[in-house]
Amino acid sequence: MDPTAHLDEVRVARYAKDLASLPPVVVFETEDGLLVADGYHRVAAAQRSGAKTIAAEVRRGSRADALRYATQLGSAQRGLSAEEIATRIGRHSTRG
Repeated sequence: MDPTAHLDEVRVARYAKDLASLPPVVVFETEDGLLVADGYHRVAAAQRSGAKTIAAEVRRGSRADALRYATQLGSAQRGLSAEEIATRIGRHSTRG
């Protein structure tokens, strides 16, 4: 899965101009390491700005916990059902 495949370049550029005012990203500490559940655009903006770190809210859990969190958040933000969000995430995870 390429987590950057869905990035909106305009949003990344906008975020890069004002990183300090953005909320922390949400990552899950899993057995396989850290997994971003919310904040791919902010992470990309920080990387492109040359930042070595980014503020993060770290939660412990599994990959499934991170996916559940991302699905619920996406559903609330976009007005879609959890099933629709999961389907969209599934489509991104099967690419490249």
